[in-house]
Amino acid sequence: MNSFIIERDKIRSNAEEIFSRAGDATVIAVVKGRAYGFGIAEFVPLLHECGVRFFGVTDVADALEIKKLALPETDIIMLRSTALCDELSSLIQNDIIITIGSTEAAVNANSIALEKGTTARAHVKIDTGMGRYGFSPDDTEQIYSVYTKFSNISVSGLFTHLSSAFKNGNTTKKQLEKLSSVEDELSSRGVSCGTIHFANSSYLFKRKKPVGDAVRIGSAFTGRLPCKAHSNGLSRVGHLEGNICEIHWLPKGSKVGYSGAYTAKQPTRAAVVPIGYSDGFCVEKCRDTYRFKDGIFYILSDIKRTLFKKSVYVSVNGYKSKVLGHIGMTHTVCDVTDIPCEIGDNVLFDINPVYVSPDVYKEYI
Repeated sequence: MNSFIIERDKIRSNAEEIFSRAGDATVIAVVKGRAYGFGIAEFVPLLHECGVRFFGVTDVADALEIKKLALPETDIIMLRSTALCDELSSLIQNDIIITIGSTEAAVNANSIALEKGTTARAHVKIDTGMGRYGFSPDDTEQIYSVYTKFSNISVSGLFTHLSSAFKNGNTTKKQLEKLSSVEDELSSRGVSCGTIHFANSSYLFKRKKPVGDAVRIGSAFTGRLPCKAHSNGLSRVGHLEGNICEIHWLPKGSKVGYSGAYTAKQPTRAAVVPIGYSDGFCVEKCRDTYRFKDGIFYILSDIKRTLFKKSVYVSVNGYKSKVLGHIGMTHTVCDVTDIPCEIGDNVLFDINPVYVSPDVYKEYI
């Protein structure tokens, strides 16, 4: 049976490194997207064992699932601003910290909290460059009013999201200046902003600068940073395992896969593993922007891959094995000509956990 294997010791090691770099800052573990594909029910308690007491989500269902775990001394924050009454009602009823990024969200949250006879806990989101959720830094009066004008909302934090911490220091600097201007304005009017947070995984591991009162860390727990941070001390967590179901020899000149994308240049011993893109192997985010500079980047990237004959590899009995031809929906063919192996042997696939099919069995070891 195909399984996605998740190594507990690597997660613990990554958590240690994260806490070390965070210093005195509170670590908010972002567990969006079913905990990056690792599963809330297993991943969150493990992080709790590692010392995490604050979790961030972007989906109400994930927030409620964490709440049901009843982990002691644990806080949950919904990092997505929402003005939807049904979402706000669920969050406030379960004492989950909400994010307020608009006047509409504040008005609705206050009304619901008043109706329920409670106080909604909240952080305020500032949009400094992502263009998704949050007040504009220029919305001084609206931001001030969230802190001071709504009797059933208690604000304990202020934050933003960095759009380019993984590559663009200048953009990040400008974003932080905007957040700082909001903080200064509120402070000048006698308002305590509460916990300030902006640092994500890329910022924490790429930039040796102050990180705020808290850091929001997601991908670093998985050891899969979107930035090139040398010697980051992290281990990549998770791999897909399957078994060789067939082995056969391909004569020289044989074609492999759809469109005959691979031609055997010599007699080749091929192994077939029943894992394909439906399991999440070699699935990635599609290209979704087409500015001139994006087009140039895509072209150069494709040229580089072609010139250097970039290939996809899997691991067969500890040996690096080249994938032959296009990956199928439910199978992969790989070259085992010089690799000692037989039917039933394990094959390891490096795969981003976010793209692992929910149907694939997940095993913590």
